[in-house]
Amino acid sequence: MAVERFLDYLAENPRWIAFGLAGYTTLYLITRMLSGPRAGRNPFATDSRKPREPLVTDPHARDAVLKQRFKQNKVPDNLDAIVIGSGAGGLTAAILLAKAGKRVVVVEQHDQAGGCCHTFEEKGFEFDTGIHYIGDMENSTSRQLLDQITDGQLDWICTDQIFDTVATGDPENVKLFPMKTGKDDYFLQLIKFFPEEKESIMKYKQLILDASKSFFGLVALKMMPMRLALLLLKTGLARLFFSFSKYTSVTLQETLDSLTANKELHLVLSYIGGDYGALPKDTPFLLHALLIKHYLNGSYYPIGGPSEISFQMIQAIERLGGKVFVQAPVTEIIISPQGRAVGVKVGKSSGSVAIYAKTIISDAGVINTFKHLLPREVAKKSCIYPVIDAVGPSLSFVSTFIGVDGSQSQLQLPSGNIWYYKHNDINKSVDEYLSLGVDDITTASAPLYFISFPSAKDPTWEQRHSGKSAVLVITLARWEWFKQWENERLRHRGQDYEDIKEALGLQMWRLCCNLFPQLDGKKEYMEVGTPVTNKYYLAASSGEMYGLDHGKNRFSPETFAALRSDTGIPGLFLTGQDILSCGFTSVLYAGLFCASSILHRNLLNDLNALDKSLKKSQ
Repeated sequence: MAVERFLDYLAENPRWIAFGLAGYTTLYLITRMLSGPRAGRNPFATDSRKPREPLVTDPHARDAVLKQRFKQNKVPDNLDAIVIGSGAGGLTAAILLAKAGKRVVVVEQHDQAGGCCHTFEEKGFEFDTGIHYIGDMENSTSRQLLDQITDGQLDWICTDQIFDTVATGDPENVKLFPMKTGKDDYFLQLIKFFPEEKESIMKYKQLILDASKSFFGLVALKMMPMRLALLLLKTGLARLFFSFSKYTSVTLQETLDSLTANKELHLVLSYIGGDYGALPKDTPFLLHALLIKHYLNGSYYPIGGPSEISFQMIQAIERLGGKVFVQAPVTEIIISPQGRAVGVKVGKSSGSVAIYAKTIISDAGVINTFKHLLPREVAKKSCIYPVIDAVGPSLSFVSTFIGVDGSQSQLQLPSGNIWYYKHNDINKSVDEYLSLGVDDITTASAPLYFISFPSAKDPTWEQRHSGKSAVLVITLARWEWFKQWENERLRHRGQDYEDIKEALGLQMWRLCCNLFPQLDGKKEYMEVGTPVTNKYYLAASSGEMYGLDHGKNRFSPETFAALRSDTGIPGLFLTGQDILSCGFTSVLYAGLFCASSILHRNLLNDLNALDKSLKKSQ
């Protein structure tokens, strides 16, 4: 009875919980400062930017950086950290640790480093695989982070103000909605299309801005110790102190329904969902708000193409004494008898070699890490393990890479992207398409397509690929459609598989010609990538687009707090898109949070201090 009266008293007087929590937090911080691990060096202690060197276009010189094959005798001695995977998150963590004086090596299973930043060339055409446009690269903290980890060697071009165009209806007679960047222009453009919905659009704008601000609370939960985060969540104080809950517990579709009944406006407001791979009915409004705000300050593309990102990051690692190796598939994370991650096995099981380090970092995704690289009894000890099945993988996709005859000056292709939707109801049309069997997809029309022209974005394209242009088209897919071919050899998967690829590719090409008649008759090359292609090249376990699913379950406070760099398994840390969310900028910060955990210091504060100092001195 005494306990019950005490609990009732606390419920009626929550301020005492807050005082108690504040005292606990203060005591915890004091204890950490007095007895916790010593903080590592600050990788942002000095400005590492240097005068920009000329763009390297020689393929042999680029391959010497991007395609360094793994050899055990080239691995540095006494490693502090091994990074599994060379995506932007892994490379970021590696650079920051190297800048803090750590000896680091990165191992990549593919024959080219960079993860989704890598590009490939066929028949004289170059294609990007994951970086199609990036926001917020002008005088931002994100740009400062990228400048520091590339020594200022990476340059960006701002694409057209019309960064995206929504196309809807019959392919031969589409209705177009060009979307503008700009804090005000984006919404004024919407009002121009839907003047009768001005009030709804302005309410939508305010929700976007308010929700974006609330993201800090979720990030704070992720950065604080897990026990403290759980305490805040279980007592309800997290929701009292932060405002994120009202934006993570409601979906994009629910928000749109509360604003307007206009289905066409629903489509235009939610078209960009392909960038996070979730439908409006499943997407937490907070995630959508973050993406919209991301592009309000402009859309950018790396000069020299996306592989320039990894090209510069790898050189930064090498200048600091580290190495990045390709054709180095990790088959196992080595766990000591005491339960600590101490190394990895690299190579085929028949001829694998073991390399050891004080810290292991996985940029291979949580599904690969916990389901394939760790012993199950070890994986289950992490707070992350139960989250994996609860959230599940994101949707898969099909990509078609098309090379066309003609320069940008001849073809006049837009640098902005095209999002084509056949119907206004995204939820219904996508669900119906994904419910089809594999035999039906060659004749059925996909409900959405993303079309990008890399050759129109990059000002150096013409000097590198004169007289040629590139087209990329992406649509959603199911892993189950292609799973039967996952164990077949690349380019030896049989005629049935090739026929499906050809049919899907031609569907995409016909749409491109309908939207851009100047392309008709210009196709010189076409290759289609399926979910099993994604698994082969990107090690996506079920061909998924964005790691874990980005639906509402993932962004519940409890799940978001659990998906963190510190796995709870001694010596093992995570980086990459499963830590924050998908997207290039998010994985940069995932790398920063990972390095923060390892160095026992708040690198976000260090970065902000450097950024503030440099802006003050300008």
